[in-house]
Amino acid sequence: MAHFSILSETHPVQSPTDQLFDFMGDFNHFKHLLPEDKIDNFECTSEQCSFTIKGLTALTIRIKERLPKSRITFETTGLAKFVFTLHIHLLENQTTDVELEGDMNPFIKVMAEKPLRELVNTMASKLSALKI
Repeated sequence: MAHFSILSETHPVQSPTDQLFDFMGDFNHFKHLLPEDKIDNFECTSEQCSFTIKGLTALTIRIKERLPKSRITFETTGLAKFVFTLHIHLLENQTTDVELEGDMNPFIKVMAEKPLRELVNTMASKLSALKI
């Protein structure tokens, strides 16, 4: 397995970070961050969500950690070949970024890195545009 870390661009946010923190702590809102044209089969409960990234894999994620008003960390569950942690950072200067890190087969990493970079940049951009 090869470790990877992908950090999105940093964006200013339109809503107060404490409101974004509460909003993103509810999986019913997680879909608002995902690129509609690259995601299929989105389902969620209060504890987790699952979806398919077109051309890559189906994922199930859950909230791993909440650091009030600063970061929410999500992790995959039940996947041995694609393990990752997703951090949504809500920074003090009213900005946000998204970081994806984990381990995967080096051959898959080569193919998946560009779509994953696009995913985190899209998520950060959409998060910054939310008006709550």
